[in-house]
Amino acid sequence: MFDFIIKKYHERQLRKIMSTPRDKRIDNWDNIKSIGMIFTVGDNNQWNLIHRFITAQQNQGKEIYLIGFQANKYEIDYIFSHTQTTICHEKEDFTRLGLPKEGIASTFLDNDYDLVIDATVQPNYFGKYITALSHGKLKVGYKDLTQDQGEMEMYDMTIQGNGPIDFKDYIEQIVKYLKMIQKNNI
Repeated sequence: MFDFIIKKYHERQLRKIMSTPRDKRIDNWDNIKSIGMIFTVGDNNQWNLIHRFITAQQNQGKEIYLIGFQANKYEIDYIFSHTQTTICHEKEDFTRLGLPKEGIASTFLDNDYDLVIDATVQPNYFGKYITALSHGKLKVGYKDLTQDQGEMEMYDMTIQGNGPIDFKDYIEQIVKYLKMIQKNNI
């Protein structure tokens, strides 16, 4: 019963956030200068993939901010070596209704991004909530076609797949599609 109430509360919060108008813009990958990424804390191999992506983008002059969701009782055995990373611990950093406590996500949410990438393992309310709240001109998410993921309207673009998100493939798809964007000056 309590889970049902929380789910309805989450849905209402998302609808409320998404009803606020915002500026949307899609740019070619080469013109994107700031990226916000939301991820689920995973094993060392996953972090290495994320870190390689960050390093490659920083070498191209892009600024990257990360916010990660660490599930309760999930132990990590590595260090988050990117200084612009915020980790939200499920047990300590969330209210009883499943929202991040005040100020926890502000380092991430206080920035304006050309691109926001939700790379969380879905379904994940945290990823959707942070995506909806973030100031991003283009918001991208992953849709697993094999399961119901609920509300997806907070994303301007979705990459679809059959099965759980594969970070490397997901990022490659985003870059591929954004490199196709051509703008004509009129």
